[in-house]
Amino acid sequence: MSLKDVEESIKHSIRKNGFPEKIVNLPFKPVYDHCKRNDVHLAEVLKRLEEENILGKTIGNSIQFRSPDKPAPRPEPLPNATPEMFGAGGTGETGDQNPLTRLQSLGREQLAKMNPEQLAEIKNLVENMSDEDKKNYLKLFSDLYSPGR
Repeated sequence: MSLKDVEESIKHSIRKNGFPEKIVNLPFKPVYDHCKRNDVHLAEVLKRLEEENILGKTIGNSIQFRSPDKPAPRPEPLPNATPEMFGAGGTGETGDQNPLTRLQSLGREQLAKMNPEQLAEIKNLVENMSDEDKKNYLKLFSDLYSPGR
């Protein structure tokens, strides 16, 4: 399969799920595996789809596809997360008031609880994120858990 074939396959899948009228989420792993089996980079597919006004963004365990006229939904905060966990309004367990340091510590705690398959999935997810997406996630956490919120 060529890059164009993989692109068409994804377009077919999202259209049968209501795109462009709806925001459509496809599971990340099957899409990633499909690209890998066909020696195609997912980032390249998403870039080409964007040229056709199909915005694809990796969010959690899925890839969200939306048209430019649909605003991106705001991600839900982590379950049971409080601003204090990230250093806002308190020192947290580490005694460190830096929210980024607390976020790193919390992330390490959660990663330690994952099995090897879950860790591999997280690694693939992060490796396929653009620098812009990584920056946006960092900004999102900063905005959600900044002091004064």
